[in-house]
Amino acid sequence: MTIEPTDIVVVVTALESEYAAVRDLLEEPAVRRHAAGTRFEVGTIRGGTGRVALALAGAGNQPAAVVAERAIAEFRPRAVFFAGIAGALHDDLDLGSVVVATKVYGYHGGFEGGEGFGARPQAWDADHELEQIARSVSRDGRWRFPAAPRVVFRPVAAGEVVLDSPFAPSAQQLRQHYSDAAAVELESAGTAKAAHLNRAPFLTVRAISDRADGRKHESDRAGWQSIAAGNAAAFTIAVVTELFASAPSLPALGSSAVTWQRPVELSWRTDLTGTTSAVERCAVEVHLVPMDEYGRLEAHVLERMHELLTAHGRTHGLFSGTERLSAEVSADAAWVRSAPSPDGHRGLAVHRTGQRCAWSPLQYNAHGSVVDRTALGRQVERSLRLLAELSGLPAPAAVAVAAGLEPAAGLTENRAGQLPGAGGSCTAARIRVHSGGAVPFHALLARPQEAADELTARLHQAFRQAC
Repeated sequence: MTIEPTDIVVVVTALESEYAAVRDLLEEPAVRRHAAGTRFEVGTIRGGTGRVALALAGAGNQPAAVVAERAIAEFRPRAVFFAGIAGALHDDLDLGSVVVATKVYGYHGGFEGGEGFGARPQAWDADHELEQIARSVSRDGRWRFPAAPRVVFRPVAAGEVVLDSPFAPSAQQLRQHYSDAAAVELESAGTAKAAHLNRAPFLTVRAISDRADGRKHESDRAGWQSIAAGNAAAFTIAVVTELFASAPSLPALGSSAVTWQRPVELSWRTDLTGTTSAVERCAVEVHLVPMDEYGRLEAHVLERMHELLTAHGRTHGLFSGTERLSAEVSADAAWVRSAPSPDGHRGLAVHRTGQRCAWSPLQYNAHGSVVDRTALGRQVERSLRLLAELSGLPAPAAVAVAAGLEPAAGLTENRAGQLPGAGGSCTAARIRVHSGGAVPFHALLARPQEAADELTARLHQAFRQAC
């Protein structure tokens, strides 16, 4: 499968020790909350490039599948990894050894009748490119571990029970039908299924914490769970680092790499809130409009959006922690805003199509609202970041980016060496522009300043033409 160039991967874990081992390798992890309450942490790789969205699923294939599905929908990652511990099925594996799964067996599927058990397995091969990168990392030792353990590339088996006896029925089933499986665990089948259904590249990295031989409690007491979790995390992050290092460059923002699949259905701020502008000051409004159906919101998600918008706006400084806000949810949109005042007001809105909108007042002086090219660019960039990082919404493949100034009548420009109000004022009621093409969403997340520069230039030019 060809991997799309994005700047984020998802790493799923099952145990707190696995989660902590990966988290220790990230810088400045920040919480990202899914609409259903699932919490991820997103951080950058220490000394590397790219971002990691870290998830804790708990034990079992079913919770792993659900959390992986949510993570893929939330982040549209370049790849999905599972990093964790496993029990050894092959005698040549030492405790702490790393097993990169060339294949994941879901081994508990089958048919049991009068003649005994017949296996009906599901299996998922490792993504070819991810496996190739993992083999390269293993050969040259670039993961820089002080005492790097052995790394092997073999299938693993994922079931629904913790196996700790070579004489258990599950152990006999594995020997009979899955003799090439080197390790046994409980989550990779569910994660692989979720990745497969979403066409996301997937790789499992496991490290051996016990031998599944009836002495698991002894190895656990000896600390092998933490050691193995650290080994799996270190190798996974090394693979992720190399994945980003070998990635093709991101496509240019607004380039023809992504074409518009349908006309842009854009609702401006007054359309979203259902009210005409009641602010005395001109506001800068910025919009992200999904260019595919993936960004659309179900009714039950839209109903809860005002809570997410409020929390997101307060967390990112659009609203203060104490100011009183107004919120409303209609059949088409949800929005939240600060109270109107002589300084203008700020707000966030989401449409059922997945369109996102943020607005905030322009700076002003004694003569009224003024356009300062540099300050306008910073304001547009802040709004783009605010909208792109809004959690709880599906991430579209590409978006149209738009911006507007309203009410624009009477606007003047702040130019160096010019007296306030000396350059003429705007006569248009409003100024509205959009990007020249569809912007890949992952590129917008990685390089919002480029989109802001283009959008600001268009907005500033339209303003000057209206003066």
